[in-house]
Amino acid sequence: MNFIRKIYFLIFFYSVFLIPFGNYEKAVIFGQQVKDRRIVDFTEVRRLNSTFKLKLSTIIKNTKEIKDLYKNLDDSRHSRSAPIPILKNDKEVFLVLKPKLKKARYGDIEIEKMESDGKILFVTYKEVDNQEYADKKQSNPIVILKVIDKPKGIKLIQIE
Repeated sequence: MNFIRKIYFLIFFYSVFLIPFGNYEKAVIFGQQVKDRRIVDFTEVRRLNSTFKLKLSTIIKNTKEIKDLYKNLDDSRHSRSAPIPILKNDKEVFLVLKPKLKKARYGDIEIEKMESDGKILFVTYKEVDNQEYADKKQSNPIVILKVIDKPKGIKLIQIE
């Protein structure tokens, strides 16, 4: 009888506490349940390293804002500047990411995936080493992405 109770307790403990954490879609992250998220398509528009002051993440919704950003990021040391991208329809936005590096002193970021719950865009990224940035001692990566979504907010999630 005692053996049956132990088995029952182990099965109960395993099913209640361990199985939900093994399944990412059902896991509880920071007190929020991950539900009804869909994968969001994106393309990288530009990657650079600049000390220009930006927020950790910015949503750019029109061409005027992207032109102003490119004007501020323009490097006078180069004779040609990068072409300014355009938004093709009202379902696209530009996303500018400039997270603070925590592990790689002279590193870069790599976007793993983007998900949306309809309001918030969850951007999962990781820090990676970048030899070019290390040689030049640059530690301010900026990534500009074109996203096919209209988020109201952005949540950056760093992974190892």
